[in-house]
Amino acid sequence: MSPPVRVALLGFSNFERSALAACFRLAGVREPHYGQVTDLEDADLLVADADHAASVQLVQATERLADTVFIGAQPPEDARAWMARPIDPLHVMRELDAMVAQRARGQGGAAPALPLPLPPEPPAVPPPASSRVVPAELPAELPVEPPAAAPPIRPPAAPPAAPRARRQPPAARLLQHTLLVDDSAIATLFLQKCLEPFGLQIATAANSGRATLLMSQQRFDLIFLDVELGDDSPMDGLALCQQIRRHPVRAGEQPPVVVMVSAHHRELDRVRGTLAGCDAYLGKPLQQAELHKLMRRHGVEPVQPAAAPSG
Repeated sequence: MSPPVRVALLGFSNFERSALAACFRLAGVREPHYGQVTDLEDADLLVADADHAASVQLVQATERLADTVFIGAQPPEDARAWMARPIDPLHVMRELDAMVAQRARGQGGAAPALPLPLPPEPPAVPPPASSRVVPAELPAELPVEPPAAAPPIRPPAAPPAAPRARRQPPAARLLQHTLLVDDSAIATLFLQKCLEPFGLQIATAANSGRATLLMSQQRFDLIFLDVELGDDSPMDGLALCQQIRRHPVRAGEQPPVVVMVSAHHRELDRVRGTLAGCDAYLGKPLQQAELHKLMRRHGVEPVQPAAAPSG
């Protein structure tokens, strides 16, 4: 038996992911058969949630539209394969089979047999003779009567403008306890200086292990994560962000605001951060104005004048 075709799932609910993974496992004795992988770069084909904007952006940023089966209400432009919800695992398998066969033909190989063929198209039924319309011979020119002039329509009188209500500011969320996770002591100190005007209670961690320990001992409202945490860290910032999002939140509490901070801030990097579950993505070197804009967006205002951090 040939090795499995590697497939990555992007987006979807836990139930949908479990259903697709179970379908791949049950079809492991057929050809072609499929195996699920978690890393996008290791995948031969992709199955993406068309209703999850970050997943669509990731497919487009990596230029893998031709390798992707989209499932959702509205496929992106230039999508090669798409189906609407609810998810039919057999339909997904047929689309993946078609992609595998197309690849084999493109590489000059024999196309694999498809054990789940698409149902045949119903034969076309000609209309009855009585319903057939035979066009009569038309004259060379047809007289065209000018349309009658419509009476002028007066627009209705505009109602008096209501007094404009004053825009109420959004309710401020109390963000007090803050955690900074970065393997660079210089970068951590710089971020601390930038956050000083907000009067936050700040804790720091140089790796994901220390950060996990602190989060088990105390609840944080705001977490800044560097993406690359060095060789001493069991997880990078993206994996740590995913772990934070999987942690259950107590009733009446709000999940922490997670901000990724990295020197790598291309569009693809930002999409990966969004898929990991972060609320915002800031680039390095950190721009103080951008940081203050982010804090205000979450209802946090400075309690003292900002001082220009050194370095």
